[in-house]
Amino acid sequence: MKLRVVFASLFAVMLMGFGAEAQTKIFAYANLDSVVRSIPEYETKVKELESYQNQLMSSMQQQQQEFQTKYADFQQNQANWLPEIIQQKAQELELLQKNLQDFQQNAQQNLQKRQYEAFTPLQKKASEAVEAVAKEKGYQYVIPIDMLIYNNGADDITNDVIGKVK
Repeated sequence: MKLRVVFASLFAVMLMGFGAEAQTKIFAYANLDSVVRSIPEYETKVKELESYQNQLMSSMQQQQQEFQTKYADFQQNQANWLPEIIQQKAQELELLQKNLQDFQQNAQQNLQKRQYEAFTPLQKKASEAVEAVAKEKGYQYVIPIDMLIYNNGADDITNDVIGKVK
């Protein structure tokens, strides 16, 4: 978000530097989220990611259940165990807890990697469509709608770009 604000600020400064020349430029804006969501492969990618996430969650829940079961057993039976067994069981619980934490961290990283791999090509396709529509219609600048602070004459080309990606 901060990057977008910085970019918008730099863009505004750049426009002020053009002075009167900037008024003759042709501007447009597009809702890139809508464009990406309209790409036919988008729903497939979302479903694949949801399935992957569900598998991760299921595995994590199984590991948590195993830890909780063994911890409950430890709490209930430690008074009857020899010190050596208590130490062994405590080490086993520590290892299970560490493995669970490692799994959670790796799962989050892998999910982010898969999201990046799934959506980067779609974002590239959307950007290429924006560029094609801008060239066809003679626009010199296209701004993402979420960076648009004020609109006085810029055209919304979102539907044209959606038509291009379908």
